[in-house]
Amino acid sequence: MILPPPSKRSSRLDCPRFLPNVLRKEDKAFVVLGLCAGLLTGCFHRSVDASVGAGFAVRTPGFAKEFSKASRMSWHEGNAVRTLVNGEAFFPPMLKAVHGAKKSITFETFAFIESPVTRKFSEALAEKAREGVAVHVILDGVGSRDVGKFNIGLMRKAGAEVEIYHPLHNISPNALSNRTHRKILVVDGKVGFTGGAGFAHAWTGNAQSPSFWRDTQYEVRGPAVEQLQEAFCENWSEMTGKELRGREYFPKLFRRGNLRAQFVFDSPRDRKHPLAHSVLMAINSSRASLVLAQSYFVPTKPFREALLKAAARGVKIEILVPNKDIDSKPSRYASQNHWVELLRAGIRIYQYEATMMHGKLLVADGRLSIIGSGNLDDRSFFINDEVNLHVDSVAFAKEQTRMFRNDLKKSREITMVNLPEVLEASYKRFLARLIENQL
Repeated sequence: MILPPPSKRSSRLDCPRFLPNVLRKEDKAFVVLGLCAGLLTGCFHRSVDASVGAGFAVRTPGFAKEFSKASRMSWHEGNAVRTLVNGEAFFPPMLKAVHGAKKSITFETFAFIESPVTRKFSEALAEKAREGVAVHVILDGVGSRDVGKFNIGLMRKAGAEVEIYHPLHNISPNALSNRTHRKILVVDGKVGFTGGAGFAHAWTGNAQSPSFWRDTQYEVRGPAVEQLQEAFCENWSEMTGKELRGREYFPKLFRRGNLRAQFVFDSPRDRKHPLAHSVLMAINSSRASLVLAQSYFVPTKPFREALLKAAARGVKIEILVPNKDIDSKPSRYASQNHWVELLRAGIRIYQYEATMMHGKLLVADGRLSIIGSGNLDDRSFFINDEVNLHVDSVAFAKEQTRMFRNDLKKSREITMVNLPEVLEASYKRFLARLIENQL
């Protein structure tokens, strides 16, 4: 697939759903993909404990401790987390942090695509490498396939170490499908950024038109940053055999705020599936409300059943998904296969109308927030490398819910009455069903 120049690109730049997007423009290719899906579905371990956390309510005192068992990560107190809405808000502080680096920069992303913003970051990383800062970069071999030789050459020539995660010439089936979808930027081991955004023209701006996506990044300071750094170091060690240690990467961290937070990272190598179990426990432990904004919402059976059980016990569930401008059409087709069941259970579904909505958010009972790179689909839970941030705070959850409510102002509620107006062709939804656990 060849993407047009940055100035002419539409919003369909991220392409996070690897195999479907490579062929998505042709229905004939979609058919072939559906026929081949059976060969791929057995490649990754997918077993989960669907009842995880069912006996614990989010608002009870023991919840945080029990939740750590699902996430397999400890909580850190004393963090500050800043919510950055859309590219106009998140690229400047990220670039400022890079320019201010003194000792180290670790950077990992899925989509790093030739564009003015990508060039700015390449130049900034190269500049810091020339100054003697240790710069380490991991770019996904599929999501960043259009990064351009200039950007990689610029960074490497300056002394930055740049690694390509599972390049396309790697023909191992598992490696070809397993992508790093993590969004990590850590500067001097002290400040970290994560969220849903990649680096391309589509992420600039303020979601003011279909050419500019709606997305969110988070700036984190405090003890939890160590876990985000560990997520990067895991893949760096796997790819290079080198361990990144020492105070330049892991300085002593002090309280920077009052938030309890943890980062959880996951990959197919970890058969405990902490991302999947964290999301399942958040749903199972909810008693009053669930708010979800999901760019690729393809809940397979354990997650659908958890949502339906939550609705049956009276939990108010609201889900925001993208409209027809979504970059991954098969994800939309597969998602729609489950809308009738969810709507009939009383779950409210909204479609973001302004542009492509690329965010990933879950807020349970106005207390627990799950944000980061992971989508609510099997690809994020079992196939890709991902990283999520969990925040246990009523105040932070209120902020995320306000952001969600603002997005609803630009959305359309989907009901049983207007559902036929938005449903895609039945044959497309049928074919998507065949490959939904690869999406």
